[in-house]
Amino acid sequence: LNERSSHAMRALSFSSSSSPLLRRRLRRISKTSRRRACSSARDAKNASTPSSEKGRQKEDKKVFFAFGFGYCAIGIANQLARLKKEEWTIVGTTRLDEKTEVLNLRSNGTWCKEVYTWKSDDGEPLDEKCESWLKIADVVLISTPPNGDLDLDPILSTKRVKEVLDGVEKRQMFIYLSSTGVYGGHRGEWVDETTEPNPDSIVGQRRLNAEKAWTEWVLSDDNKKSTRSSLRIFRLGGIYGPGRSAIDIAAKRKRERQFQEKTSGKEENVQSEGRNSISNRDSDNNNIDNLLTPTQLSRRKKIFTSRIHVADIANSVIRCIEKEVEEREEEDTTNSNRRVVIYNVVDDYPSSRDEAVHFAANLLGYENEDNIGNNKLNSKDTHPDRSEKRVKNGKLKREVLSSSSSSLPCLLFPSFKEGLRAIRDGNQIPFD
Repeated sequence: LNERSSHAMRALSFSSSSSPLLRRRLRRISKTSRRRACSSARDAKNASTPSSEKGRQKEDKKVFFAFGFGYCAIGIANQLARLKKEEWTIVGTTRLDEKTEVLNLRSNGTWCKEVYTWKSDDGEPLDEKCESWLKIADVVLISTPPNGDLDLDPILSTKRVKEVLDGVEKRQMFIYLSSTGVYGGHRGEWVDETTEPNPDSIVGQRRLNAEKAWTEWVLSDDNKKSTRSSLRIFRLGGIYGPGRSAIDIAAKRKRERQFQEKTSGKEENVQSEGRNSISNRDSDNNNIDNLLTPTQLSRRKKIFTSRIHVADIANSVIRCIEKEVEEREEEDTTNSNRRVVIYNVVDDYPSSRDEAVHFAANLLGYENEDNIGNNKLNSKDTHPDRSEKRVKNGKLKREVLSSSSSSLPCLLFPSFKEGLRAIRDGNQIPFD
């Protein structure tokens, strides 16, 4: 069962449009196996549901609660369980019943204790048992985007959920996953955490509003945690990783090209060599465009994109949690200057999207891929668009990732080149 359900889990984690894949994977799991797995999970959940703080202390584990088990949150939780399984109990929410079922089947109490369905944009309260976990959580990860219709953070705008958080008397650490999009465009210039946010898109403005809402709530005198809890805002660059990278784009383009060559071979044979070459070049560029969403098409024109591998997001969050534990022991979180801290989470090498895809094609050994990149982007006469920026990560390295006691590098993948090589070689971190 675990082996079969792992395929569903991988499809869920690695696909940006997971619902169709979920349905296909779920059909492969027999009704009998699913019933037995759900029954076992139910028994385990009922036996371990935290009825009180005393019950939780008996387990002697800290609780990590995730709002929104998406691509990043799953990677963070999986990595936390892999590295510190004996120290943490992991629970969380997702919007879809199918996704909840797959995650619970896949985990079966290993990396995640229990996943609950919570439709964050419907204003529904949490499941009663889910509330119990939230009340005793040591770390709360917020990975839910702002509601599109209301432009509000779904957690703080849901009355019952906010009441639960308001009533928690223990110290909690909140981690909000935001976006470097809050900075807006700077004509390719460098920005850091001291740069005044100036979003140039609705999505960026929504993220900034959510950041402000969480900051105001944590520092507010209206809740019981006003002198205890902390907030860490992670402004993420363009996220890539296993199943969501330039490797996948290059591979898909290759399949498209092979299909086209197969179906139009006769026409190509009657063309002249020169015309055929031009036709292939134009066709290749059209194929690329067909693979991209409108947002990706606009990104393709940019010279600079600041990225981050999902494994480095997970590593940054976990290291930040470790630092927080150390600070709690020294009572440093009472310092108001450290209550809310913002970090840019990006790698060291901002570059164009086409450069990454071209590099991926070469890694895969594809021939005649020279036209995969837009060569004009590398021209000296080309200037960054007004919407572009390069994002610095120095603060993250200094305060979170650097450690004299650790032999690990600050970033597992300092640029997309190391990250894509790892993906090409089958490295599934942080989903391994």
